[in-house]
Amino acid sequence: MLTLIDLTRRLTARSLSYPGDCLGVEIRVVDAGDPDVHMTHLAHLDMHLGTHMDAPLHFIPGASDITDLGIPLRPAIVVRSREHSIPARALPAIPLEGCAVLLDTDWVADPESRAYFEGYSHISPELARELVSRGAALVGIDTPSADPLDPALGCPSHRILLGAGIPIVEGLCNLGTLSSAPGTLWFACFPLKLEGVDGSPVRAVAFTGSL
Repeated sequence: MLTLIDLTRRLTARSLSYPGDCLGVEIRVVDAGDPDVHMTHLAHLDMHLGTHMDAPLHFIPGASDITDLGIPLRPAIVVRSREHSIPARALPAIPLEGCAVLLDTDWVADPESRAYFEGYSHISPELARELVSRGAALVGIDTPSADPLDPALGCPSHRILLGAGIPIVEGLCNLGTLSSAPGTLWFACFPLKLEGVDGSPVRAVAFTGSL
């Protein structure tokens, strides 16, 4: 029997874009011009808003866009760390080849506040290189970014992971409800199929039990 856990943050008209200084979505009702249509909405949406996926194109010119990634369905491993810069030693000594590695940092700041974008844990370059060398297929984290909010650093972990073709899913939630035991968990996320785009909001879910 399968159990499905939603790992996706709710988007609202108050959701903020990285780095937290402007709204990331505009939602408005429009007149459909058809008496049989009760209501329709138009949204202007930041592709890196809320729970979202970064495609390699986000940092690597000419690399895969979001449509090239398909719908990733991977066996998943949850790694729990409360360190500000998550080190490579946080990874368990188990095979990671072909897996989605989900980093649970217990980041619970309100995503509609500036505080969500300040002081969060991030992936150290050392950890990013270790994830590449051990064959991780996807990396997820419950913070707004895999790198710290410091433009001077140049987002090294994004460049390492995306340069190796490993997509990053940021802004996950509910990772604390997942078992960290290997072999019991699957991860999937569903990006919008937008040609030539470097990222997309996703509906991210975990499955426990037998597929």
